[in-house]
Amino acid sequence: MSNTMLQSTLRELRRLLINPRLWAVFAVVVSLFVLTGPFGTYERLALPTRLGYWLILHATTWTTALLFVALFDVALASRMTNRLGRMLLGAVIASAPIGLAITLINTAIRDTPLTAASIADNILIAAPIALAFCLLTWLSLSAAPASPEPGRAPGISGREADDALSTGDFPATPSTDDRQDAQHSAPRAPLIDRLPVEKRGPILRLEVQDHYVMVVTARASELLLMRLGDAIAETAPDSGARVHRSHWVADAAVDRIIRHGGSNPRLEIATVDGAAIPVSRSFNADVRSRWGDRISRAPA
Repeated sequence: MSNTMLQSTLRELRRLLINPRLWAVFAVVVSLFVLTGPFGTYERLALPTRLGYWLILHATTWTTALLFVALFDVALASRMTNRLGRMLLGAVIASAPIGLAITLINTAIRDTPLTAASIADNILIAAPIALAFCLLTWLSLSAAPASPEPGRAPGISGREADDALSTGDFPATPSTDDRQDAQHSAPRAPLIDRLPVEKRGPILRLEVQDHYVMVVTARASELLLMRLGDAIAETAPDSGARVHRSHWVADAAVDRIIRHGGSNPRLEIATVDGAAIPVSRSFNADVRSRWGDRISRAPA
């Protein structure tokens, strides 16, 4: 596995693990298993042991399934457009290590024999469980609203967001009527429709992160699994320019251009959201032509 794919998988796994709805489902499932004691655990294990057994088993199996779901979601993104299909395939493959894990846990806690037959039986048991778990995960992620980024005002849209771009002063959350009026007042970039509703706003910049594009708006940021070129194509009618192989910046997001002197001078864009964006030398002429009036020398 390449470092890039590993980083993308770990990023996707983190996004899955920090979802509160997922852990709410986990808590409900574990509680049901502890209270009902399926597979003979109610009769054979006392309540404290039963609680520990199902916590260990579910934590192990859910983590294994999540790892494979995240891995296949990233690895097959360019080959399968259906995200649920990618996740389900990962869940099916995960049934083998999950079956082995169940067998080892049963051997350690319930003193069951460790045989090839028991491993095969547990793999068959794990397959539908992994698929059901994958569906629960997908449903919980689809239903969960994304959280706004810390430090961003959670409700800027329309005219207020445009004012915020020029002043840097992000106002309080507008009313629902204001949002609806702003949404219908002018055409917006198709890329905005890919974002959660609470993160939609004027696009400030785009940044490549592994297989993802981080879309930064006046309200928050969101990672989208797509190519930078495709994302840039969906920014119209917003205007801006690509300044680096990994960065695109909107015209309204440029605060100033900093020229770093010396024998090998370079340009850097300071954006209204506080980022410092490097400018590739191949884009220097375009940046100077587009935003030349905003260039200033870096302080000594």
